[in-house]
Amino acid sequence: MIIFCDTNIVLEYLQQRQYASQVEQILHNALQNGDQLFISIGSFYTITYLTERYLKAEQTLTKEDRLSRLRFILNGVLGTFNLADTLAHSISDGVNDLLFDDLEDSYQAHVSRDLGSDILLTINEKHFDRFNGSVKVFTPSSYIETYL
Repeated sequence: MIIFCDTNIVLEYLQQRQYASQVEQILHNALQNGDQLFISIGSFYTITYLTERYLKAEQTLTKEDRLSRLRFILNGVLGTFNLADTLAHSISDGVNDLLFDDLEDSYQAHVSRDLGSDILLTINEKHFDRFNGSVKVFTPSSYIETYL
């Protein structure tokens, strides 16, 4: 199975937010089952930026320690997720898809569809409810109820 994860799924886990334990359970299960986990390249950029900002807020780390920790975290992300090739038409389709009010979500949906994902995992399921794709959209809770 191909599982495409929205940016918020990875951040949920990395920053130990509300659904972090559910995301951890899903990722562990997917890796055990040989499922393929993907994020978009845009997600990776955003994860890098927000994780660095999160680490800077700690203010106890030296610049060298912060960069070392950031690299460690990002290498963990790269070891867990594949990066989906972003095709120009995926982004163009996302920009012009009038079903979406949030263009970043539109990009994610179109990249996921063009990748051939079976599932798009997100915290914001309602943002994707009008997407006319073949990709099934799940929150961590609904994914666990359905598959685990």
